[in-house]
Amino acid sequence: MKVTYDKEICTHSANCVKTLPSVFQIKDGEFVITQGGATEDQIRKTVGECPSKALKIIEE
Repeated sequence: MKVTYDKEICTHSANCVKTLPSVFQIKDGEFVITQGGATEDQIRKTVGECPSKALKIIEE
């Protein structure tokens, strides 16, 4: 599983950063995804709750 982010459609609600900061972070003004910071289920739940659907899961 790989999480992707589309900055063109993101509404910057920061739900992902607030909900799962071990995975979704802002570092030096850039959005960073560190998938090793949580379980797959936790990540899937947070991605599914993205209001703009900017976060997507690609099955590898």
